[in-house]
Amino acid sequence: MITAEDMKFHKPTSNDPEWAETNYFPFHIEEEGIQVAAYVLARPNLGVVLADVFAYQGSNPSPTTSLYFDKKVHLPIQEKLEDYKLGLSSGFSVKAVNAPMDYEVDYVGYDDTEYHLYYKGLSEPYDIHDPKQDPITAAQQAKESDNSWGKGAYAGHFDQSAHVTGDAKILGKSYKVDCVTTMDHSWGPRAEMSIPNMSWFHAHFGPDLAIHCIAYVDPINTDKVGPVLHGYVVENGKLYGIAEGNGRTTRDHLLPTGIEMSVTDSRGKTFNLAGKSVSTYAWFAWPGINVQSALLKWECDGVSGTGMGETQDCFSMKYVCQANKAFANKAA
Repeated sequence: MITAEDMKFHKPTSNDPEWAETNYFPFHIEEEGIQVAAYVLARPNLGVVLADVFAYQGSNPSPTTSLYFDKKVHLPIQEKLEDYKLGLSSGFSVKAVNAPMDYEVDYVGYDDTEYHLYYKGLSEPYDIHDPKQDPITAAQQAKESDNSWGKGAYAGHFDQSAHVTGDAKILGKSYKVDCVTTMDHSWGPRAEMSIPNMSWFHAHFGPDLAIHCIAYVDPINTDKVGPVLHGYVVENGKLYGIAEGNGRTTRDHLLPTGIEMSVTDSRGKTFNLAGKSVSTYAWFAWPGINVQSALLKWECDGVSGTGMGETQDCFSMKYVCQANKAFANKAA
């Protein structure tokens, strides 16, 4: 169970220099197909923190084509995680409000870019290791290997879908932000180069319906995404763990261009989803990992209108190099 105490730094379980704690706060501007996010990765045993604010629009197979990019990798670690400010351009700050439900997030950058946002949780945070919330964990069906995200980088982890409101300015153009997205917070040993594959994605159909999944992917060998290892549905303010789910992803090389997914929650209710990417980005969250990301427009059987959400397919650079070779051999 996640409480207000989990908004704070957790004590490292070892002196491993790669032990880490993270925050991730995204938002999107649907009419422009723009995805924006802030990512903070702290390494308490080293006393340093990586901070990254980025925005992408359209197809971006490299960070060099991003709409906006502001990353620093060796900032001194902040004293608090529940209320902090970091030295990205003119400043990036996060404050947990009514913890563990809501956040104030502010950023002032360069080239007339800034945002001031309020993240209001749609439900309590989802603890992937709590069998009372996660039916897959309760049934011990996940069978995650010892080096999986759930045993390592996600040794402590929660996701929380939120309604985001506020104001943003990107390269001098102003926007009113009013979207639903999903943030997360993790703590545990997070390797620089040997992180295993994982897909982290969600579809939001307004404040009344959000669906979030964590699943395995191996695009060298299959277009399958799944089985779902952890995930949830938030419907009308009530949270239901996902009991099972599988799907497939279409790609341009490694970049995801679409997802078809079927998930069944703890009530036995099934959601059949189809998402099409409107923008993509090959994001280096840190130098040894490449996160093949996309902002998608979603449809769901039985749900009127369309939804929005993102996918992050996480691959170590070892895997990316193996994929480059495998795809080149297939092409030949």
